[in-house]
Amino acid sequence: MLQTILSDIGIDVIKLAFMMVAAFSTAVFHAVSGFAGALLLVIILAPVLGIKTAVPIVAVAVIISSVTRLWVFRHALDMTIFIPLITTALPGMVVGALLFVYLPVDMIALLLGGFLAVSVPGRRLLKNRGLKIGRVGFLIIGPVYGVISGATMGAGLLLAPFFLGAGLSGAQIVAMTAALGVTLNITKTIVFGASPLLTFPLFAAGLVMGLCTIPGAYAGRWVLKKTSLRIHTLLTEMVILVGAFYFISRAVFF
Repeated sequence: MLQTILSDIGIDVIKLAFMMVAAFSTAVFHAVSGFAGALLLVIILAPVLGIKTAVPIVAVAVIISSVTRLWVFRHALDMTIFIPLITTALPGMVVGALLFVYLPVDMIALLLGGFLAVSVPGRRLLKNRGLKIGRVGFLIIGPVYGVISGATMGAGLLLAPFFLGAGLSGAQIVAMTAALGVTLNITKTIVFGASPLLTFPLFAAGLVMGLCTIPGAYAGRWVLKKTSLRIHTLLTEMVILVGAFYFISRAVFF
């Protein structure tokens, strides 16, 4: 029964096991480094499943991890920032997700690769630099973040300097990114579900992967106590740059 369902969507038992391990592993990275969990998962799965299958499945999977983090840090969520940001970001998320659905695969690969290529130096450049903006400022940057996050993965990196400039830190940033992640990936799942990209079996596979992120988060907490955060951050950046090379070469040469 299971084998028949999986074969209908082009996933065998071995691939499903690989996807579950990938979801667990990237959840560990996310818990340790604090960012790029969904991004790393797309990078790992895209060569196996294809870009237009990997992104919708990952969108489903990270709903569970985002809900978990939001529940844990719910008291730290600053609604005075979240509400103006999500008000203008949400329409942009819909637009970005629709762009993903209808753009050719090569264009999507180039978009993802380009975003990944600039994300690492961009994060380093803006690290610990708070770009001070008020609540109105979050209304302005919302559409830009929304479109980019709807069409790619890992766009939360763009918001880090703005959160720092608004005085957020630690648990507040975790709560904010978790709340945005819940909204973003539910929006993506709805848009993808209304298209041919996300069938019910693929949705179910995404849920299974999402469940694997829960123990991954606890394992990451243990790893964080045993290993240098700098090492994991450098390793994550290496994986992101390899992903950028893969997506750009996929768009240019294949």
